Amino acid sequence: MTAQASQDQTRSGRRGEARRGAILEAAGALFADRPYDVLSIDEIADAAGVAKGLIYYYFGSKRGLFLAVIESAASALEELTEEYDGLSPAERLIRTLDGFLWWADGHRSAFHTILSGGIGVDDEVAAFYRRVRTRLATALSQGLIGSPDPRPVLRVAIDGWMSFVEGAAVAWLERGDLERDDVRDLSVRVLGGVLQAVGATDPACDRPADRTSDRPTTPDAPPAAVPAEVAAETA
Repeated sequence: MTAQASQDQTRSGRRGEARRGAILEAAGALFADRPYDVLSIDEIADAAGVAKGLIYYYFGSKRGLFLAVIESAASALEELTEEYDGLSPAERLIRTLDGFLWWADGHRSAFHTILSGGIGVDDEVAAFYRRVRTRLATALSQGLIGSPDPRPVLRVAIDGWMSFVEGAAVAWLERGDLERDDVRDLSVRVLGGVLQAVGATDPACDRPADRTSDRPTTPDAPPAAVPAEVAAETA
């Protein structure tokens, strides 16, 4: 291949990436406000300023484009949570919640569609969201007990609390009568109550699942799963 041909190929590749990015950006904005089943390829093409055929060329179908939007959004949230790895448990919790609520707000229709199991949701879409959910649960467990592998009681509690956060986010986005900070602070305080119950149920919950504990299993044993910083935030 000549140097000129190589340069032409590089420029062509960059143009292709730019067009694909423009389509993703336009589709992400439209899917944020419009349900999957009512949004047409023509509308997306018009918003992106490209021919409809390019969408089929890069993504194959509307479903393929929706998957790409969800994957891009999931990657963005994962990148946010990775930035919090060096923070204290309380800071990580608050930043992760802020990131999740920001993500849900920026992808409203897609977020609601995924949680409600509406049109457009299939195994691949669900898998992307499960990846996001798993990442958040792992970050929370890591912050609470220093391990991504919690004991069963704490694992179930984290899963249940995350379901609460999802429901609260949907209600917040639908009603619009609370600020994002209100939803975040409410979620933090609910977590404090959940962790109190976890500690009373399993006093060894501050240990990873593969360890045994010599903590006394008495009703008076303090909840182990609440780091001091998190307890202060949830008080």
